[in-house]
Amino acid sequence: MMTVGQWGWMVLIAGSLAAASRVRVDPGPEWLNVNGNDWQKMAPKTRLAYIEGFLAGAALGQAAQRARDTAGVRTELEALRRSGGLRFPFGANVYESRVNDYYWWKNHLPLPTWYAFLEVNGTFGGHLSDSVP
Repeated sequence: MMTVGQWGWMVLIAGSLAAASRVRVDPGPEWLNVNGNDWQKMAPKTRLAYIEGFLAGAALGQAAQRARDTAGVRTELEALRRSGGLRFPFGANVYESRVNDYYWWKNHLPLPTWYAFLEVNGTFGGHLSDSVP
């Protein structure tokens, strides 16, 4: 039996895959391996869809860690949104701009996008432990 935390990670993965699959015809690398080289090849609409999937999955995963059932996930998502407690609190356009800047540096290109999101989020002063109960 999976714990709520494990479900959260499953949702994060599913959301990222769903966002990537709705805008790409070829399957490309699995989402854990998408890096700066892949990022630079994405069309702007593809990047936004990828980011939106990442943000939705991250928010759902965070809420699922605090909830016991689907009704609780809904309640937690709303509470996190209202309180500004989301780990990735900004809109897709903000992350797109900052991740583009991150991958401007050639030495960052081999790094995966999930790592780029964590690094960029850290520049905003947010860290993974900031919103964990």
